[in-house]
Amino acid sequence: MIIAQRVEQSFAHSIEIAKPFGVIDSVIVWCKSEMQGDWRWQLIDTSSDQRPGRYMFYFDSAVDFFAFTMKWS
Repeated sequence: MIIAQRVEQSFAHSIEIAKPFGVIDSVIVWCKSEMQGDWRWQLIDTSSDQRPGRYMFYFDSAVDFFAFTMKWS
């Protein structure tokens, strides 16, 4: 399977979140089951036992963006 590469500026909406160690997996699973439009995520800074990780999420759909924001930010 080939996944098309997209630059972050091509998405209509973006948000940065910070989550503790181990939580990003739940975020990704939720996105895979709930998002309707195209979306991507990017690791900004890895999490550790002492600090949360930083992640950037990108969305084409305003509905997906607002659902994500309400759930995870």
